[in-house]
Amino acid sequence: MRARARLLATRLWCRTALAAALTWPILVAAQVLLPPRAPQAEQFVPEGWVLEQKQIADLNRDGRADALLLMRRDAQGGTPERLLAVVLQSRGGGYELAESNQRLVPHSDDPNQEDPMADGEIVVRPGGFDIKFTLLSGAGSYLTAAVRYRFRRQNGCFRLIGYDRMETHRATLDTRDLSVNFLTAAVVVRTGNAQSDAKNEQREKLKANPRRCLRDLDSGASFDPR
Repeated sequence: MRARARLLATRLWCRTALAAALTWPILVAAQVLLPPRAPQAEQFVPEGWVLEQKQIADLNRDGRADALLLMRRDAQGGTPERLLAVVLQSRGGGYELAESNQRLVPHSDDPNQEDPMADGEIVVRPGGFDIKFTLLSGAGSYLTAAVRYRFRRQNGCFRLIGYDRMETHRATLDTRDLSVNFLTAAVVVRTGNAQSDAKNEQREKLKANPRRCLRDLDSGASFDPR
């Protein structure tokens, strides 16, 4: 009974922490249409946007160099909009748009919100990529969350296969780490405090595990895999 009570308390704390961290106002921007193909990867950048990062790798394992594009559109008094696109090099030359997402990296018009990609990164590898960003409010919340998504090319899409979320309460230094493996449906939650080595770990399985592709995901500020 005590073990069950601890498990329920941990889940309640995790849900509460998640809800508290998500004070980020989520904006739904008008979707930008990208061309289906272009001679150069840079030609997928829409008017009014800039190419923030371009990472090269064989993302679909066909022996050709593809590109992962992170594009940015600046906003007044808030955080920039971000658009992530995977473009695959064609056999005859040029590039074809495989998938894109304009919602995943959160965008806010609140000047108190920090830019999620200020300390973010995208990492490419043969067959897939990771994107990492941080949710941090300059006012209104003590919680900081570092989020990482892992994608792999599978069955015609870039499927979400892994998710990590590391939360820290800046006042109490309480921590909560969530790690999800979507291939095995395994979930690991670790809670503790940054000033102590003691950790409480809980393991479970996802009750529902739908296949999620890059194009399907909504804002990282509201994503809850469970």
